[in-house]
Amino acid sequence: MYRYPTLVHISCLALSVFATASSLHAEHNVFYLTTGSTITTYNVDATTGIPTQAGTPVTIAGAQFISNVIPTPNDHVIYVFWSNTSNSYSLWVYDTNGSGVPASTPVQKLSAQGWSMIIHPNGKFAYVMKTTSGSQGYSETLYLYDINQQTGALSNGTVQAKYGPDYYYEESLVSFNKSGTRLYDLWGVSFDHENNYYYSYHPVNTSTGQLSADVGTYFAASNYDGLDEQYLTPSYILNLHGDGGYATTELNVFQNIMNPQKPLFTCTQSMLDACAYSYRYWTSADQQYVFLPDSNTNETVIGKIEGSSKKIVETGFITGLPFLYVAPQNQLIYGVNSSGNSVQVYLFDASNGTATSGGSVTFSSSNGYGLFPAHHP
Repeated sequence: MYRYPTLVHISCLALSVFATASSLHAEHNVFYLTTGSTITTYNVDATTGIPTQAGTPVTIAGAQFISNVIPTPNDHVIYVFWSNTSNSYSLWVYDTNGSGVPASTPVQKLSAQGWSMIIHPNGKFAYVMKTTSGSQGYSETLYLYDINQQTGALSNGTVQAKYGPDYYYEESLVSFNKSGTRLYDLWGVSFDHENNYYYSYHPVNTSTGQLSADVGTYFAASNYDGLDEQYLTPSYILNLHGDGGYATTELNVFQNIMNPQKPLFTCTQSMLDACAYSYRYWTSADQQYVFLPDSNTNETVIGKIEGSSKKIVETGFITGLPFLYVAPQNQLIYGVNSSGNSVQVYLFDASNGTATSGGSVTFSSSNGYGLFPAHHP
């Protein structure tokens, strides 16, 4: 199992200025909750953590479900991926008003079969990986698109790289580094108990968006029958590892350098109980903390990464094992319960690594849900 952690989270760290036709934008913490074919916008009070529905929900006629909502770094535009009953995918582009609410009519409609997308931190460029399958396996083409700074529309798609074909391995986009000078990508396979992941990156020209050739393997994680889950932060490469059977796990902390040969340190149960019983994890927006769901104690532990002393130190916890979504401004965390019918807002204090409960929202959906945090300056 692997994740694409920063298709939303890290790409939202930097802000750009989008001019829109809507009224003057005020600052808001926002999350978009998708249920089936509907997008509902919530504004969240950063002091109390209380969410309030903003505006009228937008429903996409003909959509079976919405698979992804990607806000621009300043949330003045959102990109909505959705599928119809024939499993045909589309991308619709919406501008948003001063509260982050998308307009009822999209500014652009595109066919998006096989697409995944990530937005550069400066908000000027979008990168699309298009995957196709044929008699020789999977093939991918990576495109660069310009983002219209008035409307958010995509244009001038140019090929930056091609991958494959391969019967088992697929190429995917992972994240940008904080400055936007690297686009991390992954050549990986998860098939028939085999899990092999080879991370690399393309250098990015931040003025033009053009990518240079891939540097080759930057970090490799391989596990024949088990768990490997990675985050690449400015200082560290975090690898949650579990052997076959998932008896226990460990969190390996590597220096963020080219192809590190061994961890800087490893967090096992002797260091922190949660490191042995977590089968997924999240990082704070500033990437100084990890959130580790401890299935042994039924609580999610918050741990600070202390590289100088080579340890992870528990600073707080969240009751239960919700699936977490981290807001880009580092002050809010959203947790969806295991039943998938309630969003709990947590106020996160990055100065001491503690989280307190705010307000909540209940919802229902017979065809899945999604939660997508944003910040709307």
